[in-house]
Order: sequence, then C-alpha cells, then structure tokens
Amino acid sequence: MTPRCFQRLSIAALVVLTLAFFPCSHAGESTPNQVAPSAKLRISGSASLLPLLTEIARRFEEFNPGVKIDVRGGGTAAGLADLRSGASDIGMMARSLSDTEKDLFAFPIARDGIAVVVNAKNRVTALSNKTLTDVLTGKIDNWKSLGGLDAPVVLALGPEGGGSWETLAQHLKLRYTQVAPHQLITTTEDAIAFVSQKPNGLATGSIGVLERKAREGAPIKLLDYDGFPAASRTVENHLYALARPVVLVTRRAPEGLNKQFIDYALSPALIDLQLKYGFVPYKD
Repeated sequence: MTPRCFQRLSIAALVVLTLAFFPCSHAGESTPNQVAPSAKLRISGSASLLPLLTEIARRFEEFNPGVKIDVRGGGTAAGLADLRSGASDIGMMARSLSDTEKDLFAFPIARDGIAVVVNAKNRVTALSNKTLTDVLTGKIDNWKSLGGLDAPVVLALGPEGGGSWETLAQHLKLRYTQVAPHQLITTTEDAIAFVSQKPNGLATGSIGVLERKAREGAPIKLLDYDGFPAASRTVENHLYALARPVVLVTRRAPEGLNKQFIDYALSPALIDLQLKYGFVPYKD
C-alpha cells in the first residue's frame, strides 16, 4: 500500500471513529453533558406542561442512552404532592410558588397565560377584572348581564392549588370558598370539552393550548380580558394581566442528573419546542 493510500485510509478510519463516539444532534442544538448509564428521573405535575416536558425528556434521552425519564401529568397540585412525598424528582408547575412553598426551588422555563374560554357561539367577547370576579363569585349568574343571551352562566374550574385557579386567585384576590358552584375540571382539554358541549359554559385554561385547539377547529372562543386579547403575543408583550410562569421545581438545590436535566430544559436550544406548544420563552 502506498503512503498516499495509507493516508486516505487513516482519515476515513478517523471519520468513522468520530461518528461512532459523537452522534449527530439536532441542528443548532447544544448537547447536554452525558451522565452515568442506567440513571432514572421521575417528573410529574402540570398537564399543560406535559407535552413540552415529554418531548424535552425524549431529546435528553437521545443524548444519554442510559437515562430513562418518566414524565406524568395529573396537575400542578398532584405534582407538588409527588415531589414532597418523594414520588418524583422534579415537579412541573403552571404557576409561581406561593408563600407557603418558598422552601422549594423553582426554575422558570417559559411563560403562559390563563384565558377565559366559552362556546364559539357565545355573544360575549370580553370581561374585565370586576366582571370576571362577579362571574366567579356568582354575583353575575346570567349571560344577559354581560351582553349575551338570557341564559345561566355554567361554570367549570380547576381545583384549589392547581395552576389555573391559583393564578386567578392571586390576580383577583379571591379565596376558593368564595367561588360559586361549579363543575371540577383538571386540564385545559377538560375546559375545551366542557364549553364545546355547553353553549352557556365558561371555563379557564392555558392560552397556548386553547389557541392551538381553536386553530384546529375546536368550537371555542377566548375572551378578551381587561382590554387585551387572550393571546400568546399579549403575554409575550407583557400586556395580558393573567400571565404566569411555568416552572420546574425541586425539593433541594439540584445536583447530578436533576441539575443536568434542568440546565438542558432551560437551554435556548429548546425554544423551538416552547413555541411549538404555545409557550412564550421566559425572560428575566
């Protein structure tokens, strides 16, 4: 074999070895540091965050073949309960920490908003701080008072401790005991099903999910709030009042696999996934 042929063979072999040890990543995406094989991570909480975190977890697993990540929904309140009991390593919350939760460590990964959603045929188009408060507390119980048909307002709300309710409660200065009788729902998909089937229904849910489902043809309408549309663009521009961070939460300062996953979830390389699921990239 000539020296030139040997040189070509050596270069080819080097390329093969390089590809074997450094697999390709998503275009423009940073690769998380690889972790020890056979590691496991348990994440649970907000149903609104479930699709986003599931896809982030799958990408992380691609870079770390020995890692297995279990991502489950159930709601913000359930995720916090799992975290405190040790049933999960990381919680997903669709709201900021409350004063009684300051012992936990929160890491905002994106922003979202809470929208009031009704049936697409409902004549009402907007609510104010006062009218929303009056509807939730039962002082307004007929759509006619809001410019709609003469028909009762039928409420559906999330549980106390959940992301949607706690965001509303903080903004409107309400307690759960003040809320009018309502049907209990746990996810934005529940809210969509509720108002789709009930012409007089009113519910709340994630703006990102609701916008996406409305574009797909769901018979729903998002009401303006305090003069601004319930939309990702008004959340991004800090115009929409019912905005909230969506966060990952741990019991203690993260280290090891927990830290590596959270660092990856906070990476700008994942903005494409945030936008895909209707979230607004988080900025301090």
